[in-house]
Amino acid sequence: MKDKPDKPKNNVHRLGQHKKGEHKLNKPKKEEYKLNEDKKNEYKLDNPKKDKHKQPGNQGSIQTSPQFLFNQYNVSYTVNVVGIFYNGETIEQATSRFQRDVDIANKIWTINGRSCIRFDITKVIAPGLLANPDGTPRFAESINPLELQANTGIIHQIIEFYKQDIINPNNTIFVVYFKGNALANGSIGTGGIQGNSIEFANGRVHGRVIMADRSIKTATNDPTKQFNTLAHEFGHVLFTRLEAGKFTMNDPSPTAPYVNAPNRPLDWSPAIHNNNIRNTMWPVAFNVTNTSVLPIIDEIQCIQARKSPLVMVQNLFMQ
Repeated sequence: MKDKPDKPKNNVHRLGQHKKGEHKLNKPKKEEYKLNEDKKNEYKLDNPKKDKHKQPGNQGSIQTSPQFLFNQYNVSYTVNVVGIFYNGETIEQATSRFQRDVDIANKIWTINGRSCIRFDITKVIAPGLLANPDGTPRFAESINPLELQANTGIIHQIIEFYKQDIINPNNTIFVVYFKGNALANGSIGTGGIQGNSIEFANGRVHGRVIMADRSIKTATNDPTKQFNTLAHEFGHVLFTRLEAGKFTMNDPSPTAPYVNAPNRPLDWSPAIHNNNIRNTMWPVAFNVTNTSVLPIIDEIQCIQARKSPLVMVQNLFMQ
């Protein structure tokens, strides 16, 4: 039996109302970020030291080519991320939660301790709970993941409502959190890209991810444990590409696609998932209990992700 969240009595937000509970984050110049709280209750990113790419975790036994290592040292690949929390959390709770998710994603998206893609938080928004037309709060269980791909529906409306205040929205992944254990199809997260083939070819698209509350909680809701869900959904977004004029988000890894064997969980979309249980694109969420032993990505996945039009490429020698 699924646990159902209590319905709150207030703090319900409707699109089109005055936007509140927002905190803009200064964009870091390079690789590291930390959130500090100043006297005005604004969250800003510390200025990191230059030319640092090392990130802990993700120490997989991956053979890496010299050319790949050379590029790691000389080029920075980053994507901006915005968190929109329609789960009733305060801005302080939402900011802390989003930083934890993104920290885990940054650690996973490394190879041999060096960043493949760095995700930079630029803004966190906590407008309360989303309201149904009758004024009752809307929970994750009523959200159809197919709304992510459609350029209509509630996810499109939410992002269009907020993206006008976002710098470089075409280099941004919008992550929308809903209150509730899972989405309508039972998944705890889903990711994709908004835009048509022409917009994609011209780099005029942005990424979209939907997350339910259980996306970072284990079945026992142990706060010391969390899932790799956001890192996994980032993969679906960044692997989205055009092949023969059609969109695909198939996992490019040599250990893909996922195999539906009798002793493995059923997956209705094996081509977009990985057959290696250690890979972050394995279809089942990991309980991340030890950040020194995290799911991995491989070199082929990294190379494909870096081709996404969402990724900003910067030559470090030019700075």
